Amino acid sequence: MIQLGVNEIEGRIKDEANAECDKIVHEADAKASEQIREAREEIEARKRNFILAEEANGLEEKERMVRAARLNARKLKWNAEEEMTKKALEEAMKMINAVKEEGFKGVSYSDILAGLIKDASKSLIAGGSTDNELEALISGDDVSYIDKAILKKVSTELRDDMKVPVKLSLSSERLKSAGGVIVRGKDGKIEVNNTFEQRMTRYSASIREDIMKTLFTEK
Repeated sequence: MIQLGVNEIEGRIKDEANAECDKIVHEADAKASEQIREAREEIEARKRNFILAEEANGLEEKERMVRAARLNARKLKWNAEEEMTKKALEEAMKMINAVKEEGFKGVSYSDILAGLIKDASKSLIAGGSTDNELEALISGDDVSYIDKAILKKVSTELRDDMKVPVKLSLSSERLKSAGGVIVRGKDGKIEVNNTFEQRMTRYSASIREDIMKTLFTEK
């Protein structure tokens, strides 16, 4: 009887051990399946993230290329504007000798110089210059185009227009200029540069704008 009881106990222990073993194996299988499922999901998530990252990188690269192309286009446009503006100014400067010989639209170069002197003098007077004795500086090539009679006439016109007495004289100093004039007070403190070079510099922005409208505005 005792032996039978022992056998029963051993059998129960074995059964319980087997049951526990089966339980452990089942739980292990379930856990392994869960881990495999999670691993697969993680792999799929990484694949999706990789694809999205590659797409983002591709889009970023495309945008970078577009930005670079736009920058290059602006650079090419700027260079074209610079070149055309430079050529326009050079051509304008080349015309000066012809203007000196032939005048421009029926106006002699002497009258053009007189007009430049008058405009510069008006700017000085309007700017509050208290020195009514002004002198004109011109290039050595332009000396033959200005005389005392012209300066006296300009002085009279200034007096009538500005309501102040003005005395204009020709300076013995000569400019290194293609043409035009600088007018200053006798004390030399204030001057207005009306040489062709300076006028071209002042008008270069307007010339550039005209070139842009002509060459780069879509029809």
